[in-house]
Amino acid sequence: MKKYRVWIGLAVLCVIVGVPQLTWKPSRFGGIFLLALAVGCTGEWLMLRGREKYRACRVLSRAGQMLFGLFVLTFALVQVCIIGVSFEENDPSAAPKADYYLTLGALVNPDGQPSAALAARCDAAIGVLNANPESRAILCGGQGGDEPRTEAEAMRDYMTAHGADPARLILEDASSTTIENIANAKKLLPEGAAVAVITNDYHLARARRLLAHAGLGDAGVPAKTPYPGQWAAVRCREYCSIMGLMLTGRW
Repeated sequence: MKKYRVWIGLAVLCVIVGVPQLTWKPSRFGGIFLLALAVGCTGEWLMLRGREKYRACRVLSRAGQMLFGLFVLTFALVQVCIIGVSFEENDPSAAPKADYYLTLGALVNPDGQPSAALAARCDAAIGVLNANPESRAILCGGQGGDEPRTEAEAMRDYMTAHGADPARLILEDASSTTIENIANAKKLLPEGAAVAVITNDYHLARARRLLAHAGLGDAGVPAKTPYPGQWAAVRCREYCSIMGLMLTGRW
């Protein structure tokens, strides 16, 4: 009976935490992820209830527990060993030195202003440009279907309004994914240039790995996760993205 309560309790917890996330676009994937977990936990509860009567339920309940255990293990390893618990984000002078800083795009709000996540990346880019007067930034990001302008343009306007020299900003405004960000930015780089990537802390491990795959090294500069309430949601998304890269041999 205790096992029944554990699984249905997990399902209810995932629903309670996941449903509010659906109402806010930056965390919506996390809400969907948690609701999918709730469905899985409910399924395990049902299999445990029926295992005394049906052999199939016994088999499926064991398989479900093994899969859940594997999920918990891989999720923990990705969060701690790959994404990391924390980064030093407050000292631009300590960031890796580079000729070009690839600043990755993120959501642009309906009013044309950068979202909080994108503004944090721009702030980090301004900091490293100020600390490295000879460097330039490549601002990466096209226009999504629900965005009023390209991410690169929104980044440029935000950064120039906050003191960045527009002559040091290069726009790459045709990409829609992290892989495209890096691939298109690479075409704008002179041969042999030192490069570092700028993105939010939760996204940095994946961005650095993709930068290395593109032959541009693995230097990275973290920007803060803008909202504490977003912490879990964005790491759920990164878990899926990183596992996808691993399963397809691109990690």
